[in-house]
Parts: sequence; structure tokens; C-alpha cells
Amino acid sequence: MNHLYFYYLLGVMNFRYDKAKESFTSSKTMTALKVVLHIVIPNSVLLIISLIGTTGILLTIPSVHVVAFAMRVLWTLLTMNITILLNYYFTGTKQRALLTECVACLREAKNENTVESAQNSPFRGSRVVLGVFLLHYINYELNQYTYVLLYDEKWPELMFYIIFYYLEMVTVMNALYFSTVLDIVHRTGQLDSDRLSRCLQRNATSEPSELDDPYWWRTIEHFYHRVLTLHRRRAKYCRAFQLQLVTIALNTFIASFVIFYVNLNNILMHTHDNWLEKYKRVTECLGFFPQLCALLLICRNADRVESEIVAAIVTYLVVLLQFRTIEFS
Repeated sequence: MNHLYFYYLLGVMNFRYDKAKESFTSSKTMTALKVVLHIVIPNSVLLIISLIGTTGILLTIPSVHVVAFAMRVLWTLLTMNITILLNYYFTGTKQRALLTECVACLREAKNENTVESAQNSPFRGSRVVLGVFLLHYINYELNQYTYVLLYDEKWPELMFYIIFYYLEMVTVMNALYFSTVLDIVHRTGQLDSDRLSRCLQRNATSEPSELDDPYWWRTIEHFYHRVLTLHRRRAKYCRAFQLQLVTIALNTFIASFVIFYVNLNNILMHTHDNWLEKYKRVTECLGFFPQLCALLLICRNADRVESEIVAAIVTYLVVLLQFRTIEFS
């Protein structure tokens, strides 16, 4: 869960996990400061540079290429502003409630000292993905300097691109955050499945006389409520992120199409002889990677929560009922 703190630093979420209080906390002062740092200042700087920049980044549009890029800029900024404002002021309470419930489940499993819950990094995959995306965007930012070397780009325009690609990274990190929360929900379902599996193993080694009728009904009822809890968490996730997910999906389609068009257009119309030009073009082409992969990760984790957990718990419940039938027969 420590990797959630990175999303807090980036401004994706306005609350952080307090280990001392074992809960998620936020303050109005920090929220206002983060709005200024992550929304007001970057948007203002981009607007000022576009107005006074020597090449007229958004005001002078000489080609379809530039029109497409301008569309990408506007949609990305719109998506980032919408998702962050929703996370801060409209769905933040729902997000904290969902994550608090999941953390309580994880803490309960950790206290049981089982092999499965004693793993040091149950969210290692999420951390690896986060690291890969960060390396990609660090390379993406470094790539902007090649425009200065190749085309004698002016510093205001260079600053425009650096800030824009930073905001694009924040937009993609919003999608990764939504995927991470799904991963956390999935993990809680796995823990419920593990508990039920251990319960079945204990029942298999117990004497029939030790398992009275009230025990069976208490066990079945307990895990039936676990299934309902997982359904409730999925519903909470939808209520907290549904509008953000729609905007992220729409922006991914537009940005990916623009990246494809612009780079294909450059490849067909220009030769790339030296290594610096090839590095620039390859890096630009890799812009597909974060846009599409973040959305695919959301779809993958959503499918896991929908089909893998629920199915496992329901299967175990059926086996429990079979155990009880065998006992009485």
C-alpha cells in the first residue's frame, strides 16, 4: 500500500495513509495547495507560453499535424483537470471509504500470520508497473531536449512541451491509480478465498462429531457475506470512478490516434539519418505504451475482480455445502 503515497505526491489523490492512525487522512489546506501546484500553475504556464511563445504553439496552426497535436493537448488537459477535481472534491470521500475497508481486510489477514498474507510485497506487480511507466516518462522528458539540438527549438516552447508531457504523465497516472485500487479490491477477494480454502482443509481433517449443524450454518453464512462484501466493494469502485474512467478512456482513444497519426506522418514524409532523429522518433512512437497499457491494466484487473474471485468463493461455498451433505449422509 506504500506505493499509493506516490499518487498523493503527484496530485492524483488528495489523501494519504497515516500509519500512526491506520487510516487515510486529508486536510483542506493541503488540498488547496495541491490544486494550485498541480492544476492552476501548470495550466496557467501553458496558456501564457502558448500566447507569447515565438512560434505560436496553439495560435498559429499551419498544418493538420499541428491541429492534431493541439487536439491532443486540449483533451489531455481537460481529462487531467476533470479527473483530479473529481478525485479531490466529489469522490474523495467514497475513495477513502473504499480503501479504508480494503486496508482493514488486509490488516486482518496480516494479523492471522498466514503464509499468503505474510508476503512482503503483495502488490509487487503494481510497483513494477509504476516504475516502468516512470522510466518511460523520464525518457520522454529527456527526449524533448533533442528538439533543441535538432531544430533550434526556443526555450519557451521547450518548457511548454516539458510541462505538457508532465501533465500527460499525471493523466496516465490517474488511470494507473484506478487500476491499483482495482488490484487492491482483487487482493481482498483473494484473501477471502484463502480463508475459505483453509477452512475447508480444517474441515477435511476434523471428525464428523466436531462439526455440528450450527457450525456449518455459521461458516456458510460468514462466507456468503464475504461474497456480498466483494460485490459491495465493486459497486463502491464504480460509484467512485465511473466518470473518471469514461474521460480516461475517451482521452486514451484520442491521444493514441494522434500519436499514431503524427508519427506515421513524420516517418513517411521525412528521412531520419542520424541517431538523434531516430531516438526522437522511437521515443515519440512509444507514447502509445502508457496510454493504451494503462487502460488495458484497468480492463485486466476489472476482469479479475469480476470473474476470478467471486467464482472461487462461490465454488468453495458449494464444496462446504457438499461437506455438510456428506457428513449427514
